[in-house]
Amino acid sequence: MPGDPVVGTPKAGAGSFKVVEVHGQLLEQWLCEQQLTSVRPEWAAVMQPMSDSLRQRFTEFFSVLEPGASAMQMQTQLLDLSELILNELVRGASESRPFTGPPIRAAARMRECLHEEGLNIDLETLANRVGLNRFQALRAFRQRYGLPPHAYQLCLRISRARALLREGVPAADVAVRCGFADQSHFTRHFKRINAITPGQYARIAGTWRDPESGTFRVARGPGELLTRSDP
Repeated sequence: MPGDPVVGTPKAGAGSFKVVEVHGQLLEQWLCEQQLTSVRPEWAAVMQPMSDSLRQRFTEFFSVLEPGASAMQMQTQLLDLSELILNELVRGASESRPFTGPPIRAAARMRECLHEEGLNIDLETLANRVGLNRFQALRAFRQRYGLPPHAYQLCLRISRARALLREGVPAADVAVRCGFADQSHFTRHFKRINAITPGQYARIAGTWRDPESGTFRVARGPGELLTRSDP
């Protein structure tokens, strides 16, 4: 129950574990924002077993709690988790309904905002820009574009990164300029989306800066390179 002390000991050889404590005020905020009405949160049962989907959502939420995760991604995972918590564990909560009308039109405006200022914008700011709450913004964007805003934001970052790499910008600088935590974080996402590393992409794209000599090597054809000095 909220406010009760929690003591946990992992099984022998099981390693460590993480705990999420959800305060009653946060449940009320989620319910009000999700359903646009105030419902007093009460647990559906003293010991309610978690479903496989809720257990999986907890796993996904913990997986993004790492350095480099964008604010929008963490907010999205938290809202997804909260929605399942409400629907499964809280008496009186109701499942969300698809949005139509103005919220769907607002999704197009959210997409514009992501293109205009979207490399580091978070979900709460994005929702405020279009006059929706976070749950509405997340559902409306998914319903219209088939993916959450943070996934679209990541695609914009990678697209910007490809353009910078083609210009000969070093991968470490590209990582910083595109909002990634470090070069390793950037490389991991870039390779997952493009199936090659940033360095490999830069060479295939035609231009690669030699980190030792400071020269550019420009590909003219298979196996053929033209080397010029850095101006």
